[in-house]
Amino acid sequence: MSDPIKHELYKQAWHGDKPYDDKELVRLELACHSVREHAAELGLDRPYELLDLGCGVGPLRPWLGPEEFRITGLELSAEAAEAARANYDACEVCDVESPWPIGPASLDGVHAGAILEHVIDWNAPLNHANRCLRDAGLLVAAVPNLRHWKEIRKLIVGKQPHWIRSMAHLHAYTPRFLRELVTMHGFEVTRMEADMVKLPLLSDRWRWVRRVFAGIGSVLILTARLGRRVRVEDAAKAWQFPDHKRLGKRFIEVPS
Repeated sequence: MSDPIKHELYKQAWHGDKPYDDKELVRLELACHSVREHAAELGLDRPYELLDLGCGVGPLRPWLGPEEFRITGLELSAEAAEAARANYDACEVCDVESPWPIGPASLDGVHAGAILEHVIDWNAPLNHANRCLRDAGLLVAAVPNLRHWKEIRKLIVGKQPHWIRSMAHLHAYTPRFLRELVTMHGFEVTRMEADMVKLPLLSDRWRWVRRVFAGIGSVLILTARLGRRVRVEDAAKAWQFPDHKRLGKRFIEVPS
């Protein structure tokens, strides 16, 4: 996909002056809760280094104060990056599938909110996160759930699922596949929750409901820790890597 087309497809995602709706705020709050938990566990004597992928206007700052958290954004839109710099410590104009302008093992956490459904190659940002995170670094990813009951209902009646009706949404994920994907990339999943779960007699304001029934929620919020240094590519590229290790029909692990 050419850069001009990418820019046009991604434009809608960064909000501009449009406010975040209640569902989006829930996802951001849940992600930031995981980041704060991780920072407390680390007990750092310096600011926590967080990278926000496809950061838009920089929405995480209300939950993560500037004294405790140094936030850097990566954003494809130069206009969005300029807006994000007012909220974050820095923001680089960068395609998240391209090499990140971040040093190896220099980050405590990576937030990938509403970005993995937009990328062409989902391996690329996960490979970059593996390289740039410190040992046991945090990955928080929010993605559309293809197993959400509304999506299943649409498939049953022959309709296109909501999440992949837009050209900007290139992927949708099931909870199982998302777990498998990040695990192959060297991460250990510690939590899976959803932004919204609609069940009779149970309120999704109770966080345990969002966790226990995450598999049928609207958007998945996954939290994982970096466990091993790996690089993963599509199996179609196996011929390029003589020392690769097969991880399944679709993926290979290659030397870093």
